[in-house]
Amino acid sequence: MEREKILKGIKRVVIKIGSKALANKENISYERIQSLSNDINKLRKSGIECLIVSSGAILAGNEFFNFNIKKLNVLRKQAVASLGQVKLMSYYIKAFSKKEINVSQLLLTNDIFNDRKRFLNTRAMILELLKMKIIPIINENDTVSVDEIMFGDNDILASKVAAMMDADLLVLLTDIDGLYSNNPKTNKKAQLINNLDETSFNSEVIDDVESQVSFGGMNSKINAALEVSKFGIPTLIANGKTKDVLKDIFNFKDIGTAIIPSSIKIKSRKKWIGMGPKSSGKLYLDTGAANAIINNRKSLLPSGIVKIEGVFSKGQQVVCIRTIDNSPIARGLISYSSDEINLIKGKKSSEIEKILGYKYSDEIINRDNMVLI
Repeated sequence: MEREKILKGIKRVVIKIGSKALANKENISYERIQSLSNDINKLRKSGIECLIVSSGAILAGNEFFNFNIKKLNVLRKQAVASLGQVKLMSYYIKAFSKKEINVSQLLLTNDIFNDRKRFLNTRAMILELLKMKIIPIINENDTVSVDEIMFGDNDILASKVAAMMDADLLVLLTDIDGLYSNNPKTNKKAQLINNLDETSFNSEVIDDVESQVSFGGMNSKINAALEVSKFGIPTLIANGKTKDVLKDIFNFKDIGTAIIPSSIKIKSRKKWIGMGPKSSGKLYLDTGAANAIINNRKSLLPSGIVKIEGVFSKGQQVVCIRTIDNSPIARGLISYSSDEINLIKGKKSSEIEKILGYKYSDEIINRDNMVLI
């Protein structure tokens, strides 16, 4: 019943297919891509829009060389990925063309999420693809970006795409059945956790499993789930090698692990603030200001700022730090530069114009330009 409550009414889903889910030993399995394409075709016929974030480019490219991938330097991995992208897409084209479905390839980099204009353009283009009944197949552009190669196996990229596209669900497919109470490959007593609230991660954590074919792991999937949970999007982690896995998920079977968000959905602009631009500085707040933001969703006033770090201009993003325990509590777009804030920090809003000779706003960060973290 809990699973049905989470999944009922899904209209748009981002499906991240990991290298482990596609791997047949150390090669890409076309049969697995074909099987997943069958499931996705059925989802489309039921009225669900599907976006795919696919890993596997390095693995596909390495079929020509048989390198030890973990020992390759970044440039060699990028070169192998550029070769593998062609082969990987040929598999997807072949699988979906049998169902008369067109697919497109999008190679994204993190800077798309840092620039609002590019963010909105990318979102509009993907919406147009969906309107044309084309399935977007998204990967990080490994040839110019090292983040995916070194850290995430596209889990974080998938979470950002899910938030950007207002998805109703993020599905992360890997080679194990979900989150366990312990590492199931080394502990036979480990138990699968079917449903998990986002606030429970402190006590229920799985050990990462070393792998030759993937640079992500369960930690990156947990981070991705927490990322989209901020925007009210549930995540389901499941075994992509299981037959009919997507069909079973949407038939409300208790497979995999569902991570249930406690947050409500937020506006698109706040989504961009929450996941997009890198922070240019830090504002350290007194307890009163921190509590007003956390508990009452108030704007940040200059009187609550104790000190600042970094050099930033009006309109850039900063992180708000609660001074008492040095913990980050929010991210937001700043209304004043770092030089200006140094002059007005600790002062009342009514004193801003007297100190600076002008006043943009009473708030340093308006609540509409702020996201809790």
